[in-house]
Amino acid sequence: MQASETSPPDTGKNWFNIHAPAPFKSNRRLGVRFIRDDIDISVRKNSFFELRFGAKNKQIPVRLIDISSKGVLIATDMKLQVNKKLLLTLRFVDLREFEMHCTIVRKTSAEKNLYGIKFDRIDSRLADYLLVTQKKLTFK
Repeated sequence: MQASETSPPDTGKNWFNIHAPAPFKSNRRLGVRFIRDDIDISVRKNSFFELRFGAKNKQIPVRLIDISSKGVLIATDMKLQVNKKLLLTLRFVDLREFEMHCTIVRKTSAEKNLYGIKFDRIDSRLADYLLVTQKKLTFK
């Protein structure tokens, strides 16, 4: 074998200074988002008045687009406001539930309203459970 066949190609001394293409510069995600179809999700308005007196305190099912340990992306026909506090309930197929206090951080209009929702605090139990129950390696 010749040396060129066993050695990696020369990438130059400044390979670490290569800049990422434009589409990759806009990605601000800090966690891996998993695409899951085995989690039911519902939202409920989360305010002191509604929790204390039970006014409009019903859970509304929404469609989960993707999830991470830091938040979710949902689709719904409902109109929600950015910066609104919610209580989100995640139900797995084994009936395990997680209730997460969260905040709507962005809205995208498409054929359905898409909402980016950030958990108010990170729950390591949820993060671990997402990994343990992940059956397909579908993520973005």
